[in-house]
Amino acid sequence: MKVFFRRIHLYLALAAGLVFFVQCLTGTVLVFEEEITHALYPARYSVAVPAGQPRLALAQLASQFEQANPAAKVLGFKVYADLARTVELSYRDGKSRPDGPPRGEMGGREPRPRGQEGGEGGGGGERGEGRGEGRGPQKGRPERGSTAFVNPYTAQVVGLQKEKQLPVFKFAEDLHRRLLAGEVGKTLTGLSALFILVITATGIVLWWPKTRALLTGRLRIKWGASGKRITHDLHIVLGFYCSLFLFGLAFTGVIMSYRWATESLFWLTDSRPTVGLPTPRSAAEGGSIVAYDAALRTGQATYPTADFWRIGAPKDPAAAVAVSAPSTLPLRSLGLDTLFVDRTTGAVLAQHLYSWQTAGAQLRRLTKPLHTGEIGGIWTKILALVVTLCSLTFPVTGVLMWLNRTRKPKRKSGRVAVAVGN
Repeated sequence: MKVFFRRIHLYLALAAGLVFFVQCLTGTVLVFEEEITHALYPARYSVAVPAGQPRLALAQLASQFEQANPAAKVLGFKVYADLARTVELSYRDGKSRPDGPPRGEMGGREPRPRGQEGGEGGGGGERGEGRGEGRGPQKGRPERGSTAFVNPYTAQVVGLQKEKQLPVFKFAEDLHRRLLAGEVGKTLTGLSALFILVITATGIVLWWPKTRALLTGRLRIKWGASGKRITHDLHIVLGFYCSLFLFGLAFTGVIMSYRWATESLFWLTDSRPTVGLPTPRSAAEGGSIVAYDAALRTGQATYPTADFWRIGAPKDPAAAVAVSAPSTLPLRSLGLDTLFVDRTTGAVLAQHLYSWQTAGAQLRRLTKPLHTGEIGGIWTKILALVVTLCSLTFPVTGVLMWLNRTRKPKRKSGRVAVAVGN
């Protein structure tokens, strides 16, 4: 039986090996994209805090920005609890357009069954930070446009970001998701994720020792052995330790790549996609004046422990202002709880919590932070980096093991001397 599993393991590995190597290589680059970007451009994200000086009003920041940029339209703000952080002002200039439809992690359109959370004001959004998903207007969040990093004490713009990612990360993500080949590359990365599921499962079967005495040799690398043995140990020992995490990466990749996988997730959880609810209307039309600061104070009072608050500009004169903050549910801080307040008074009109989403919808939204290692913060990111670095060796050691098995030993030439007794 192991011969069958070995062949399945080998053939699928040969088919997916190069794509898998590229995805692991680019994955190591993307894991700490946010931290690297902050290190490269520290002035964008932090400012000196003047002693005893409060932050300027959001309305003042918006007014001064629009005066300096007449063609710009303010879409919203992201205000951090850390007093040393800049305010991220989202805007759209006259030449740009709102972003297109959502896209999945592996490239192509995000799988979204009918009725899934769409429209404004649904039951809690998703942060979707750091990778430039290219999502359009969604509930509880401002439209995606360019970002101005504004000093909240002086209203000075300390940095602008028109592209959602630095060129190197944009290139790495396109290579990771689509192999720089559009729909063809998206198909190949999706198949690679499916193959890795089978490769990992068959790898565990092949690793499993027949006796307890053999277990020790399958759990550690014998560095003093021959080159062939070290290659063998690197493949099976590291493969065993990484197998569970690799399976999780591939599994989440499959869910993000295929509609049928998302629909299967809803079927297994016996739930339906969350249906978006309409945005509440303010009591009276406020024209061009929006009570951003009243909305922020309401959000801060409702979500006092949040790391940040998003305040979105209403899309019409009667729409409420959406104020969002990270969910307090365990391991689900990438989701957003959303509060809707009156655009002129800041009074609460409605609240849509992330916890109100169905089990299937919440699990679907967990796939990205699980895939990228964001789910547990810095430590799970480090774990994701270690796994992807180790995984870079598997295609190499696998090919070397295959070559070692296929090479036939050379026979010694010459006659064999035969001793003849007297």
